Amino acid sequence: MTSYRSSCTSDQLRIAKEPQQPGANLMEPTRVVGPTVYWPDGTTSYVLSFTRGHESWTVADEAETAVSALEAIRGGGEIERSLLQAYLRGVRQLEMRMTALKEELLLYARESGENGRSRLTFRELGDELRQHHSTVAERHQRILDGDTAAWRHWVTGGTGRATLYSNGGILPREDKPLREHGKEGTA
Repeated sequence: MTSYRSSCTSDQLRIAKEPQQPGANLMEPTRVVGPTVYWPDGTTSYVLSFTRGHESWTVADEAETAVSALEAIRGGGEIERSLLQAYLRGVRQLEMRMTALKEELLLYARESGENGRSRLTFRELGDELRQHHSTVAERHQRILDGDTAAWRHWVTGGTGRATLYSNGGILPREDKPLREHGKEGTA
Protein backbone atom coordinates (compact mmCIF):
# COMPACT_ATOMS: atom_id res chain seq x y z
CA MET A 1 0.00 0.00 0.00
CA THR A 2 1.33 3.42 -0.90
CA SER A 3 0.67 6.11 1.64
CA TYR A 4 1.05 9.84 1.33
CA ARG A 5 2.46 12.24 3.90
CA SER A 6 1.31 15.84 3.89
CA SER A 7 4.84 17.27 3.48
CA CYS A 8 4.38 17.09 -0.30
CA THR A 9 2.07 19.79 -1.63
CA SER A 10 0.50 20.47 -4.98
CA ASP A 11 -2.37 22.68 -6.11
CA GLN A 12 -4.05 19.75 -7.87
CA LEU A 13 -3.19 16.92 -5.50
CA ARG A 14 -5.17 16.57 -2.30
CA ILE A 15 -5.11 13.19 -0.60
CA ALA A 16 -6.78 12.69 2.74
CA LYS A 17 -4.38 11.96 5.60
CA GLU A 18 -4.33 8.34 6.69
CA PRO A 19 -4.14 7.49 10.36
CA GLN A 20 -0.68 6.35 11.38
CA GLN A 21 -0.64 2.60 11.79
CA PRO A 22 2.20 0.46 13.06
CA GLY A 23 3.99 -1.11 10.13
CA ALA A 24 2.50 1.24 7.51
CA ASN A 25 4.89 1.91 4.65
CA LEU A 26 5.15 5.64 4.07
CA MET A 27 6.74 6.97 0.92
CA GLU A 28 7.39 10.47 -0.25
CA PRO A 29 6.78 11.09 -3.94
CA THR A 30 9.96 11.77 -5.87
CA ARG A 31 8.16 14.29 -8.06
CA VAL A 32 4.70 15.79 -8.52
CA VAL A 33 3.84 17.33 -11.89
CA GLY A 34 0.25 18.54 -12.08
CA PRO A 35 -1.94 15.48 -11.58
CA THR A 36 0.99 13.05 -12.06
CA VAL A 37 2.84 11.67 -9.04
CA TYR A 38 6.10 9.72 -9.36
CA TRP A 39 6.98 7.32 -6.53
CA PRO A 40 10.39 5.91 -5.52
CA ASP A 41 9.25 2.33 -6.21
CA GLY A 42 8.77 3.15 -9.92
CA THR A 43 4.99 3.51 -9.72
CA THR A 44 3.34 6.48 -11.37
CA SER A 45 -0.03 7.76 -10.22
CA TYR A 46 -2.34 10.04 -12.16
CA VAL A 47 -4.99 11.79 -10.13
CA LEU A 48 -8.27 12.39 -11.95
CA SER A 49 -10.44 15.23 -10.73
CA PHE A 50 -14.19 15.27 -11.27
CA THR A 51 -17.24 16.91 -9.74
CA ARG A 52 -20.16 15.15 -11.42
CA GLY A 53 -20.33 12.08 -9.24
CA HIS A 54 -20.85 8.44 -10.05
CA GLU A 55 -20.67 8.64 -13.86
CA SER A 56 -17.22 10.24 -13.80
CA TRP A 57 -16.01 7.81 -11.13
CA THR A 58 -17.21 4.87 -13.25
CA VAL A 59 -15.19 6.06 -16.26
CA ALA A 60 -12.12 6.50 -14.05
CA ASP A 61 -12.57 3.01 -12.61
CA GLU A 62 -12.97 1.40 -16.03
CA ALA A 63 -10.00 3.38 -17.37
CA GLU A 64 -7.92 1.98 -14.51
CA THR A 65 -9.03 -1.52 -15.55
CA ALA A 66 -7.98 -0.75 -19.14
CA VAL A 67 -4.56 0.48 -17.96
CA SER A 68 -4.12 -2.69 -15.89
CA ALA A 69 -5.06 -4.80 -18.92
CA LEU A 70 -2.58 -2.89 -21.09
CA GLU A 71 0.19 -3.44 -18.56
CA ALA A 72 -0.67 -7.13 -18.25
CA ILE A 73 -0.57 -7.62 -22.04
CA ARG A 74 2.66 -5.65 -22.39
CA GLY A 75 4.16 -7.57 -19.46
CA GLY A 76 3.94 -10.78 -21.46
CA GLY A 77 2.95 -13.03 -18.56
CA GLU A 78 -0.02 -15.35 -18.23
CA ILE A 79 -3.30 -13.66 -17.25
CA GLU A 80 -5.59 -15.84 -15.18
CA ARG A 81 -9.03 -16.56 -16.62
CA SER A 82 -11.13 -14.50 -14.17
CA LEU A 83 -8.82 -11.50 -14.51
CA LEU A 84 -8.89 -11.77 -18.31
CA GLN A 85 -12.70 -11.79 -18.17
CA ALA A 86 -12.69 -8.73 -15.89
CA TYR A 87 -10.31 -6.92 -18.27
CA LEU A 88 -12.52 -7.71 -21.27
CA ARG A 89 -15.67 -6.63 -19.43
CA GLY A 90 -14.13 -3.38 -18.19
CA VAL A 91 -12.68 -2.47 -21.59
CA ARG A 92 -16.01 -3.25 -23.32
CA GLN A 93 -17.93 -1.09 -20.86
CA LEU A 94 -15.45 1.75 -21.21
CA GLU A 95 -15.66 1.48 -25.00
CA MET A 96 -19.47 1.63 -24.88
CA ARG A 97 -19.38 4.70 -22.65
CA MET A 98 -16.76 6.39 -24.83
CA THR A 99 -18.79 5.69 -27.98
CA ALA A 100 -21.84 7.31 -26.38
CA LEU A 101 -19.75 10.27 -25.22
CA LYS A 102 -18.13 10.69 -28.66
CA GLU A 103 -21.54 10.70 -30.34
CA GLU A 104 -22.93 13.20 -27.84
CA LEU A 105 -19.94 15.45 -28.59
CA LEU A 106 -20.74 15.05 -32.30
CA LEU A 107 -24.32 16.18 -31.68
CA TYR A 108 -23.14 19.09 -29.54
CA ALA A 109 -20.60 20.15 -32.18
CA ARG A 110 -23.34 20.37 -34.82
CA GLU A 111 -25.73 22.39 -32.64
CA SER A 112 -25.84 26.16 -33.03
CA GLY A 113 -23.27 27.94 -30.91
CA GLU A 114 -23.25 31.54 -29.73
CA ASN A 115 -22.82 32.81 -33.28
CA GLY A 116 -25.92 30.93 -34.45
CA ARG A 117 -23.92 28.46 -36.55
CA SER A 118 -22.74 24.93 -35.88
CA ARG A 119 -19.80 24.83 -33.48
CA LEU A 120 -17.78 22.63 -35.89
CA THR A 121 -18.19 21.81 -39.56
CA PHE A 122 -18.35 18.21 -40.74
CA ARG A 123 -14.87 18.67 -42.22
CA GLU A 124 -13.50 19.82 -38.86
CA LEU A 125 -15.21 16.91 -37.13
CA GLY A 126 -13.81 14.52 -39.73
CA ASP A 127 -10.31 15.85 -39.09
CA GLU A 128 -10.63 15.34 -35.33
CA LEU A 129 -12.21 11.88 -35.65
CA ARG A 130 -9.87 10.81 -38.47
CA GLN A 131 -12.85 9.97 -40.66
CA HIS A 132 -14.05 11.34 -43.98
CA HIS A 133 -16.46 14.24 -43.44
CA SER A 134 -19.20 12.41 -45.37
CA THR A 135 -18.93 9.44 -42.97
CA VAL A 136 -19.31 11.82 -40.02
CA ALA A 137 -22.30 13.54 -41.68
CA GLU A 138 -23.96 10.16 -42.33
CA ARG A 139 -23.50 9.06 -38.71
CA HIS A 140 -24.87 12.40 -37.51
CA GLN A 141 -27.96 11.91 -39.66
CA ARG A 142 -28.50 8.37 -38.34
CA ILE A 143 -28.34 9.73 -34.79
CA LEU A 144 -30.90 12.40 -35.67
CA ASP A 145 -33.08 9.63 -37.08
CA GLY A 146 -33.04 7.92 -33.67
CA ASP A 147 -30.08 5.53 -34.00
CA THR A 148 -28.28 6.78 -30.91
CA ALA A 149 -25.48 4.99 -29.07
CA ALA A 150 -26.67 2.19 -26.80
CA TRP A 151 -25.39 3.95 -23.67
CA ARG A 152 -26.45 7.51 -24.58
CA HIS A 153 -28.85 7.45 -21.62
CA TRP A 154 -25.83 6.93 -19.37
CA VAL A 155 -24.14 10.08 -20.71
CA THR A 156 -27.19 12.33 -20.72
CA GLY A 157 -29.39 10.89 -17.95
CA GLY A 158 -30.55 13.50 -15.46
CA THR A 159 -29.44 16.38 -17.71
CA GLY A 160 -31.21 18.75 -20.04
CA ARG A 161 -29.71 16.83 -22.97
CA ALA A 162 -31.55 13.61 -22.06
CA THR A 163 -34.64 14.47 -24.10
CA LEU A 164 -32.78 15.92 -27.08
CA TYR A 165 -32.54 13.77 -30.19
CA SER A 166 -34.68 10.97 -28.84
CA ASN A 167 -36.97 9.45 -31.46
CA GLY A 168 -35.63 11.52 -34.32
CA GLY A 169 -34.25 14.69 -32.78
CA ILE A 170 -35.58 18.03 -31.63
CA LEU A 171 -37.02 18.95 -35.01
CA PRO A 172 -38.25 15.71 -36.53
CA ARG A 173 -38.13 15.54 -40.29
CA GLU A 174 -41.21 14.65 -42.27
CA ASP A 175 -41.81 10.94 -42.36
CA LYS A 176 -41.11 9.44 -45.75
CA PRO A 177 -43.55 6.76 -46.87
CA LEU A 178 -41.99 3.33 -46.60
CA ARG A 179 -41.35 1.58 -49.87
CA GLU A 180 -42.45 -1.98 -50.22
CA HIS A 181 -39.79 -4.51 -51.09
CA GLY A 182 -39.62 -5.17 -54.81
CA LYS A 183 -41.42 -1.98 -55.92
CA GLU A 184 -39.97 1.09 -57.60
CA GLY A 185 -37.23 -0.84 -59.30
CA THR A 186 -35.76 -2.39 -56.14
CA ALA A 187 -35.26 -6.08 -55.90
